Amino acid sequence: MSNSTRWTVAGILLAVNVISNVVLGDGGLQIAVSAATGAGVVAVLIDYLLRGRREH
Repeated sequence: MSNSTRWTVAGILLAVNVISNVVLGDGGLQIAVSAATGAGVVAVLIDYLLRGRREH
């Protein structure tokens, strides 16, 4: 995965997280969406730290 793709995915996941927090308020669905998008951002960050810095 290229760096531009990696950061685009992270940005989209963060945007979905913020929008879900605003639209859904406090509720079970908002917690599930926030957990899923947060896990996705963490996965992209781990991918960058483990493999991304070695790519040129």
